[in-house]
Amino acid sequence: MVEHKIMSYRNFLGSILTPLAIFSILAVVFQFSSPNIPDPDSFYHLRHAEIYKEQGIFTTDFPWVQYSAISQLKSDLWYGFHILLIPFTYLNPIIDIKIAGVFLTSLALAIFYFVLKRHQTPLPFLWTILLFVSAPNTLNRLLMVRPHTLTLALSLLLLSLLIKGKNRQIVLISFLFSWVHLSLSWVPILIGIVVLTISRTKSDIIKLSYLFGGILMGWLARPNPIGAIKLAYIQVIQLMLEKQKNIPLLFGRELLPLSPQTLFENFTPLMIVWISAIAMLIAYLLKNKLSNQKIKTLIWSSLILSAIFFLMALFIARRSYDFWGLFAILFAALVFSIIKNSNHNTAKNIFIVIFIITLGFLMFYSPIKNARGLKQSAVAPDLYKEISLWLKNNSQPGDIVFNVRWSDFPMLFYWNKNNYYIGGMDPIFQYAYNPALYWKFHYLSNDDVTKKTCPAIECTISMLEDTHTVLVNDFKAKYIVLEKQRNPLVYYYLENDPGYEKKLDTKREVLYLIKP
Repeated sequence: MVEHKIMSYRNFLGSILTPLAIFSILAVVFQFSSPNIPDPDSFYHLRHAEIYKEQGIFTTDFPWVQYSAISQLKSDLWYGFHILLIPFTYLNPIIDIKIAGVFLTSLALAIFYFVLKRHQTPLPFLWTILLFVSAPNTLNRLLMVRPHTLTLALSLLLLSLLIKGKNRQIVLISFLFSWVHLSLSWVPILIGIVVLTISRTKSDIIKLSYLFGGILMGWLARPNPIGAIKLAYIQVIQLMLEKQKNIPLLFGRELLPLSPQTLFENFTPLMIVWISAIAMLIAYLLKNKLSNQKIKTLIWSSLILSAIFFLMALFIARRSYDFWGLFAILFAALVFSIIKNSNHNTAKNIFIVIFIITLGFLMFYSPIKNARGLKQSAVAPDLYKEISLWLKNNSQPGDIVFNVRWSDFPMLFYWNKNNYYIGGMDPIFQYAYNPALYWKFHYLSNDDVTKKTCPAIECTISMLEDTHTVLVNDFKAKYIVLEKQRNPLVYYYLENDPGYEKKLDTKREVLYLIKP
């Protein structure tokens, strides 16, 4: 009995190690194919992990974003993710981001492969490769050092365990989910509700209670959980409410709906596979029944979840496309599995042809578009490095730097933790901190105003305030920094106003001292 278990363990280990090695090689190739970093948030996450390494894992203060609810509430939405990144902070600059990216990408692909193997799906390796290249957008996001790479994989694993798993496993995965990415804790709840709706068994009600318990423990397993839940409310609920009011807040493009052009240009192959799988399932069910209850629940759950996230990508936030692709490919793989084992030879052959053509096309199309994107729109590894190091060596610790663009904070923070900044991460946190201060920042950041700014969404002439006075008195800023091409009007204003003294001018960025 013991020998049988040892042999089974060795066989499983052998079956997973080879694909994991291949996934790791793929991740290395794509991570190091360009010196650029796919996403600016990667810089922030590595440095926040370093804060925990230097100051202890129970640190709550985060004064580096002075006018943000994050510094006010003193908590961390991505606490577990930052703890997991601590080992990568011992590496050299930029290399730490690349190696962390390799680890996260490899882990996510290995978990997807494991789930397919767990449910005895044919061709698990090829389906995993299809997920990796399913769209240029998805490929790019899987290369980022962001918590969503990990939570994407945990979502799939949780779905599998809810259907075929033990309660303690469900607790562990749901714990990790909320510990790593609290503001997305609604995702495992959604998965649990979908599974329960389809299966409608008492055991699934019990599993759902364990899922809630794991999420609760993941939330509580951090310093200042009350502050964290308030931040999650701001990022998810308050942002959604403000968007419905059509308040023109600044936020990343990933929070905008997916445009029809992007949908058809980048996601057509994925839609073909997904829709073909739906058609194949309908054709199968006209003549057969899904007798295996677990497979039935998994197929319908993955279909419903893929449809939900597809609609969310179209109408709410485009970043939902990675969840859509995840569950859509799982659904297609499961449909192929039942057709393969049936006598529907025509449907099986059609599906194989669609799969081969789609995979063959995407293995070239997605990497080529991703390479172009890394070259044209990814973050240069030395962006703001020179200015940040100048500030580190020539300013006083705690001096406030007015970063005109909120998205520049991660690079500034990565290279220089001595200074504080106006804000970073989603601007909704700045808005929640103080709406009036946010609007004064907003108009400058959007390059709408220069000499004057305004504390409200709708301004009259009497409400305008002198920009220099606002920077000195309201923001207590000592320096102001920006990219010249992104804010040409503000750059022209700073160049020609005697209230600012240029300290450093690089090819892309410029730094000014704000005279008192």
